[in-house]
Amino acid sequence: MKILLSVIISFLSGAILAQIPENVNENNELINSSNTLNEVEVKKNESLDSVKQFKATKMVPGAVSNRKGKLGDVISKQQGYRSQSIQSSQLFDMEYKQSRRQSNSRMISPQSQKRMEVALKKIEEDEAASFEYNLYNYMLGNYNTANEMFLNQAEAMRPDDQRVVLQRIANECVKGDTVSTKKYLNKLKTNQTLDIETLDYAEDVLASSRGNDILVTHGVKDSYGVLYHQLNGSAYGQKPLLVSLDLLRSSEYRDILQQKGVLFPSSNQIDTDYFKKFCALNSEKKIAISLTLPIDYLKRISSYAVPYGLVLITGAQKDLCLSDLEKLWVSKLNKRNLTVHKSKQAKNYARNYLPAQKLLERYEAQKRATPYIAVPNKIKPQKNKKVISDQH
Repeated sequence: MKILLSVIISFLSGAILAQIPENVNENNELINSSNTLNEVEVKKNESLDSVKQFKATKMVPGAVSNRKGKLGDVISKQQGYRSQSIQSSQLFDMEYKQSRRQSNSRMISPQSQKRMEVALKKIEEDEAASFEYNLYNYMLGNYNTANEMFLNQAEAMRPDDQRVVLQRIANECVKGDTVSTKKYLNKLKTNQTLDIETLDYAEDVLASSRGNDILVTHGVKDSYGVLYHQLNGSAYGQKPLLVSLDLLRSSEYRDILQQKGVLFPSSNQIDTDYFKKFCALNSEKKIAISLTLPIDYLKRISSYAVPYGLVLITGAQKDLCLSDLEKLWVSKLNKRNLTVHKSKQAKNYARNYLPAQKLLERYEAQKRATPYIAVPNKIKPQKNKKVISDQH
């Protein structure tokens, strides 16, 4: 028995509750303030070395006293810079985290932008915080490749810093450099930011969206997981075309996608309104939307989409049947976050399989209700009629 998914829209409310907030999976990797503390330790050791050199210098008592005073002023000033740069770095990190946690926008708010700019100016005054200054300078630019020189400087200082690698991937993506993107994605896999749970989940997202023209993702884990498989597997260059809401902050990224036939609203504010308009503009295409998008986004198109595997599908979709979903579930999805991995992250990812599970449970129940072809009615034999003779 086949039942069209278009009659199961009532299940969509359950689907949009199954998404994982982006910050659960990425913020710890994206923002790591321990590097700032390491930088401070280096500066502190340099100051101690200066004191040792001063003590070893032979000078007259008066000169020594004068030199001590000057050195004390220098050290005090350096300590003041360090305290100021640490506080400013912490403020910057906090504001950036909050911008990533927004459920209705991918943009840094104007208020946060101003506070981060003020913090950046204070960080600039501390030579020991040059890494943070260069990295944060790039991060404030919404993946503007005109600011790539700052990212280059940060990478030269700490090429393996996780934040640098993440920003580097974004920078290469918006330039359309697939060779460099693949290189840094492999680095992200090596340092296990792209862990096995994420890669297995992203593989199932791709399987769920096969046959679509566009796949919309939200943040680091879903976007880079999918991209890793596309650039490292046989799916390279094939549909669906990945559209990351996070990277849409870059005008260069939008230009590249526009050349491939994707349409965009005129606004530069990447938020829930933008997302709905994007889906409407591209409604002639088959669109898959990752369930990792925050619920505020998915609600905006809930009347025009249905769950299918680990995505919602909308746009110019052909009629799909629950038997199609059953085939996807049984033979296409690896489901290792349900059956193999036991980590907290795997449990988070497992929640996004729930909508498909619910639909299949309903399908199985309906099949069990009528398991066989109905037995035909028996033909009842006619009774012999008593013949009455006209003869007397």
